[in-house]
Amino acid sequence: MFPLITHFERLIKNIQPPKERLEAAQELPEEIRNYIKASKDFLTVDPHTRLAGSYAQHMAVGDVKDVDTLVRVPGDPDSNEPEAKKLILDLKKLLDKLPESLGYEGCASVDIEQARRSIHVYFKDKDFHLDFVPCIAPNGFEEILYVPDRGFNKWIRSHPIGYINLLNELNEKFDKKVKPLGKLLKHFRDHQMKTRKPKSYWLGTLLIYHIQEGNLDMTQSLGVLFYELLDAIYHQYDHLIWTSTIATPHLPDPMLGHNVSWNWTRSHFETFMRRIEDGRSWANKALQTNDRETAILHWQKIFGEEYFPTEVEISASELAKAGLPGQSFVTSTGLILPSQPVSGIYTPTQSTKFHGTEQI
Repeated sequence: MFPLITHFERLIKNIQPPKERLEAAQELPEEIRNYIKASKDFLTVDPHTRLAGSYAQHMAVGDVKDVDTLVRVPGDPDSNEPEAKKLILDLKKLLDKLPESLGYEGCASVDIEQARRSIHVYFKDKDFHLDFVPCIAPNGFEEILYVPDRGFNKWIRSHPIGYINLLNELNEKFDKKVKPLGKLLKHFRDHQMKTRKPKSYWLGTLLIYHIQEGNLDMTQSLGVLFYELLDAIYHQYDHLIWTSTIATPHLPDPMLGHNVSWNWTRSHFETFMRRIEDGRSWANKALQTNDRETAILHWQKIFGEEYFPTEVEISASELAKAGLPGQSFVTSTGLILPSQPVSGIYTPTQSTKFHGTEQI
């Protein structure tokens, strides 16, 4: 088996969002958060807003195009006060004035749309999407909160910050492998599925479920973990494919337990399962082959050649550092790396105080 640890290190770097997109993700939401906070017509409660979603989770991959923001409002979810449907309309009215208030030339460059539980703001010139989700958070963002459902006109329990904290805890517990593994799953979806994509939250739910159930050997390298995750997902739901023509998964929310995939259509689910089956087959072949080049070709089928290059170039300075005690890491296969791997078993080299030749 070829773990190709250096290749996976480069893969993780290659799927990271570009710097300019990360800067846009920082600047645009902040401007609008301040605009909402300053409003006299749409009342919010301190702390007024909070980032959520993949960007806040540090789980974004590829070209960052969307950022989710929670907007805290006063109210009582049990009595539907304010009325969920009306609250979303009120937030849209506020954001409809956003382009003019922020001085954007030509309101046509900004699209503002009402979604089921949020208001969607799209900056055409930057190709950037922002979702603003109003919520009632009786005990603050860190605890269970309520988001409006326009279709049912009621408030729904949610715990987005608890989900972020859980991801952070698992990532720390398992040697910082959880988030890289989640990023690989999201990149796999984006690369293999141009349409009918499952939501990122569903993928995160699947990842957390199989880690908590002990279905993955978290001591393994990132490539082995990726295969185990796809294999576990496939065997979790393959019976739905063979025994039914209408069934879809019921993914339990990691925090609250309710079904988060209630709107996953059968055709989209079938497409997802076909991609999972392909991916686990290619990953298994990559891990089983005794030929390094063959292994690389199979991984390239999964992640794309541009993200998983045949040769990984290491600069001369990095190679030089690999020989320095206390600054390098030795993998289980004996490979010396100049930086700490994101996955696999490794041992840091010991530093030394020896500075020259001892005189005898």
